[in-house]
Amino acid sequence: MEIKEKIKLSEHSTFRAGGDARFFCNVTSIEDLKEAVDFAQKNNLKFMILGGGSNILFDDLGFSGIVIKNNILGIKKESENNENVIFSFGAGEILDEVVNFLVENNFSLSENLSGIPGTIGGAVFQNAGAYGVEIKNIVISVEVYDTNTQEIFLIQKEKCNFLYRQSLFKKNRSLVITKIYLKLNKNFVPNLEYAGLRKLFENAQNVTIKDIREGILNIRKERLPDWKKLGTAGCFFKNPIITEDKYLEISEIYKDIPKFDAEEGFVKISLGFVLEKVCDLKEFKIGEVGLYKKHSLTVINFKNAKSSEIKS
Repeated sequence: MEIKEKIKLSEHSTFRAGGDARFFCNVTSIEDLKEAVDFAQKNNLKFMILGGGSNILFDDLGFSGIVIKNNILGIKKESENNENVIFSFGAGEILDEVVNFLVENNFSLSENLSGIPGTIGGAVFQNAGAYGVEIKNIVISVEVYDTNTQEIFLIQKEKCNFLYRQSLFKKNRSLVITKIYLKLNKNFVPNLEYAGLRKLFENAQNVTIKDIREGILNIRKERLPDWKKLGTAGCFFKNPIITEDKYLEISEIYKDIPKFDAEEGFVKISLGFVLEKVCDLKEFKIGEVGLYKKHSLTVINFKNAKSSEIKS
């Protein structure tokens, strides 16, 4: 493992912004990870774990410690029966490549996560989700390395504290995700909870798992910017979760505000609607930073914006 100095973090983030990392390394094994963390601790440095860089905004001042890029790979079938199969994936595996692998092998439940950039470790870290599915729906356990105790152990799904874009790992940064165990179905039943998918397949017969993946990729291509061409972290904002009583109060004024199911007594409302219809911020832009014309939850770095401008 090589530890490099003064690495441009803008080249490791889809937002394409931020200063330099004082130190930077790629780790491809738990042994590498231990070595990198040991380097940080012996030199009294802060460290941060980086996945695919698709959900992060680095500071203009950079990072004064060491950035550890998690490139731990690996795909293994752990077990199967007539109905289900369990796979393990290294945390550095690209999420969409994992989904494609499962779809190509006709294992169901992950297909609605198609097209999300970043690593599977990063997806578990923030409980990534899209089109009616969150990764918590298919996770059964997570292997972690505890940087405080130097122990490696499994955390069962029930202990991961998964909530909307939230998990145990966001709150306890000493736990580094190294491997993820997923449980998939062998029998495919399409999840058409998302309205756009229902509309897309309303007249279709014999919808396949590959149809769902292709449909979602097409929807994403139509609605979201190409992160390989424009600086972005995708949907930047969370949809607010409010009480049912508050929703009824708001819907008296904005009768067509969309809502989605949440935990009992609460509903999730569309922030895209709020930004566009309530705040009149469709295509809002200052300098080289703005909201994407087709999807107001998406913040764009159109050229060479600083992270401070994006924050502002």
